[in-house]
Amino acid sequence: MGKAKDTFAEYSQAAKEKVESGLDSAYAQILAQPKTTFILLAILSLWLGNIGTNFQDQIVDDVEVFLPEGAESTDLLLEVREEWSTDVAFIYIKTPNAEDPDIFGSDYNVTSQSILHEISWIEGDDEGRAPGLKQNGLDWDKEDHGKNDGVLWIISIAQVIKEINSSNVRFNEAMCRHVAENRTDGVFGNYCAPIGNNNGFGQGLYAIPDEQQRIDEIVNQSNGSLGALAKDTNGDGVWDTTAVLVGMISANQINQTGIWNDYKEFFTHIDEVIAEDNRPIQYRTNQLNMTQTGLSKILEDVSDAIYLDLLNMMPISLFLTVLIITLLHKSWKVVIISGTPIVMALAVTFGATVLFEMTLTPMIIATFPILIGLGVDYALHMVNRIEEVRRKRIDAAVEENERRRRKGLVQNDVPDMWDPEFYRSCVMEMSRTTGVAVLVSAVTTIIGFSVLILPNIVSIIPIRSVGMTLVAGIVATLIFSMILVPVLTWLLRFNKRTNPPMWGAISRFPVKNFAVVILIAGAITFAGLSNLDELDKPITGSDQTPDNIPSMEAMVEYSNTFSGGQTSLFIFDASKHINEDSLNEQDMKIRSLEVLDAMDALERKIADVPYTNTTSLITFLESVPVVFQEPTTGVTLYDGTLWGLLHEECWESDSAECAAWMLLDLTSPEDQEGRKHLRNDMVNVAYDTLSKEVQWMLTNVEGSKALVYVTQPYMNLDNASLLRDDIDVMLGEPMEEQGIRVSPLTGGLPVSLDINEGIHETQSYTTLLTLLILTIVLCIVFRSFRIGILTMIPVATIIIWQPLLMSSGDVNVNIFTAMIGTIVFGIGVDDAIHVMHRIQEEGETAIGMSRAVESTGQTIFETTATTVAGLGAGFFVAFPGLVNFFILMMLLIGFAFLTSVFLLPACITMEHYFTKRIKGEANFIDFGKGVVLTDEKMEAVDAVIIDVKPPNTA
Repeated sequence: MGKAKDTFAEYSQAAKEKVESGLDSAYAQILAQPKTTFILLAILSLWLGNIGTNFQDQIVDDVEVFLPEGAESTDLLLEVREEWSTDVAFIYIKTPNAEDPDIFGSDYNVTSQSILHEISWIEGDDEGRAPGLKQNGLDWDKEDHGKNDGVLWIISIAQVIKEINSSNVRFNEAMCRHVAENRTDGVFGNYCAPIGNNNGFGQGLYAIPDEQQRIDEIVNQSNGSLGALAKDTNGDGVWDTTAVLVGMISANQINQTGIWNDYKEFFTHIDEVIAEDNRPIQYRTNQLNMTQTGLSKILEDVSDAIYLDLLNMMPISLFLTVLIITLLHKSWKVVIISGTPIVMALAVTFGATVLFEMTLTPMIIATFPILIGLGVDYALHMVNRIEEVRRKRIDAAVEENERRRRKGLVQNDVPDMWDPEFYRSCVMEMSRTTGVAVLVSAVTTIIGFSVLILPNIVSIIPIRSVGMTLVAGIVATLIFSMILVPVLTWLLRFNKRTNPPMWGAISRFPVKNFAVVILIAGAITFAGLSNLDELDKPITGSDQTPDNIPSMEAMVEYSNTFSGGQTSLFIFDASKHINEDSLNEQDMKIRSLEVLDAMDALERKIADVPYTNTTSLITFLESVPVVFQEPTTGVTLYDGTLWGLLHEECWESDSAECAAWMLLDLTSPEDQEGRKHLRNDMVNVAYDTLSKEVQWMLTNVEGSKALVYVTQPYMNLDNASLLRDDIDVMLGEPMEEQGIRVSPLTGGLPVSLDINEGIHETQSYTTLLTLLILTIVLCIVFRSFRIGILTMIPVATIIIWQPLLMSSGDVNVNIFTAMIGTIVFGIGVDDAIHVMHRIQEEGETAIGMSRAVESTGQTIFETTATTVAGLGAGFFVAFPGLVNFFILMMLLIGFAFLTSVFLLPACITMEHYFTKRIKGEANFIDFGKGVVLTDEKMEAVDAVIIDVKPPNTA
């Protein structure tokens, strides 16, 4: 063991000498041509900074980027996206009646013919259109499956009325194709007559009828189903609010339209279409208020708001940082020395993210002030140490000359502060002392932030993107600081003032009063441990979105009005279903009454869950009215809806009331089961009576799977998780009808819950893993398990204090605060490392620790003040949750200063104090009255003054 330790020490010493030799050579080259060095780095940063101006284009705001990787709901959602659209845009519409029902009466009902025509004009229909893309509605090609216009389907009260108005034509076509053409007796031949002859009363067009009477008839025939698509918000009996749901092709397919390259352009197109000045003049009197919203739109708007926030934060953060540095140093030179490396490093960082096409997310906003704080930390520690070394050497030379003068000796030359060789030797001493601490702190910070990059630990891509940017930024900041701080100090001829005398008194406090410091810190830590459950607070949407974003406000209002907005879904897979009757053997398994009945039964169970509604094929089959007549006699056999037609009891009953139905048995003379055959064919008829866009919304192209939408209002995730669990239990129960697979719930609610869980897990895992890794790294760096543990105590302590700050009612865990533990570790460990490194230099004695605090504490105070000032720009952002994030960061970084400067020396003092008391040795807390003698281990030693009399020469 001893031999291995000696070998390790030998290699460590050799590596140290090699690094020092390399640094000496590098600084010799750099300081020999400081202007050239500065110009080259400036050119590099300007080039990459210019590239970085396009970093907004790198920000990915698609919904996919926020999905937790590996979560079951995410995998299911991606499965859904293979065959359906899950990206939905909402157009929230209010009539003037919603705002002032006394002035705007029943004429401003959503079902008013003029208002429906205007909504239909926005959507696209069969009526004539003016030239131009903006005048043709959003879904101007109903048969393209979204490939031309980007729209797969539209759901609205206007769309349902158009669906019903045109359904008789599709019904006749379906009857001809599935019933008449399959039978040779000619009984159903009239269904194959020219469609125009079956288009009475102006019906058949996919458009809003021109007669209000026909509209009212459709509304009455809908059996109240339209009430889910329009609401009376003020209780005057008038439907004054509605919404248009637009199912879009996925973000990675929108460029296939050849018109729009991404959702941003498509959303702009929607805004242009719904703009009031773009709508026909005849509709202007309706005064409809239309606002585009939806999750994808909100994310797009949030991304834009974040970019504006970043632009606003940059000058504010720099201004506050410059202000604090100037106030603390009373010198503009130190602003240039500490600020230039930061600005260049930021330019290089953001330029590199664009150059290497790194994935960025809106959370990139959180990295800017953090990198400013770290940059100031490195620069001030280095420039302060350079000046300290120079001052000590010159003061020592002056004192030596004074001693030599008193003895009458020849005085030595006092070093010239700006002598190149003298300055380079001071820089080298800085690199061997504080430079090592800066390097160690940077490496440990990088290792700490690297935890945020690990996919196995962090399932949320936005958090990983922040970790990657921070790592790249710290590397750039370290390199630029190591090079530019000595160069700029030389070029600007900067000479730092001495530390304020108050630090001499402050530095002794944690040593003299170690018990008080530890008791106070211990009490706060105990309170933090008692409030750990504060970290389990659920995420709320308001924490992650800015105020005053119209799309978000519209979504909140839509959610409250329609008890929706949070759309989940599940897959109803009948691809393995076998129809034992084999009467309508086919590949399109959804076209089976047994399958549809099983879907309906499941939906009815789910509908019993509070605040929950479902939408599926059944919903539309229950909405479309139909009149079914016996072909030969013209007797009306049924007058109701498609769903009711499929479940008419006369398909099976031979009662007197079903006498007319019994004639249908003759259509199958072979087995006299015409009704049974016809009923199975009517499933196909009912399905094809629905328009293509409704079919594409609810079933896949092969017709083997169906999608059931589950809508709920936005609510507290703790309550929502209970509802999700109830629904998943229902979905997990075996189906009575064999061959049907039902997936668990996915979409809005499950993904939100998994994101919430992922963020909480990320917060816990990253914090614990960072604590473990940094402790191991520090033990290796300091080559002492004891020193490594002691150095981590102040950092771990403030992490435990975080729950106390989170106990405020308006502070919740969110995607930003989940990173705080790791970020504070990264920043806080810098302070602890610098204090511990200086204590190791000065010695673990009372006087040595007080000197370490006096010299390093001032610099840490300066770096903390400037970092907090830079983070103070967070008060000017639009995100409530992000403001909380910056407040927490400012407080915790302030606590990191206090624990590093006071708690760390207090812990070391306590250890030595009780060790010496147990051994019966002298009191450790002894500052002496003058010079303190230490041994080779920097331990204080007792000195006894002996009065030696001169020899008697008499």
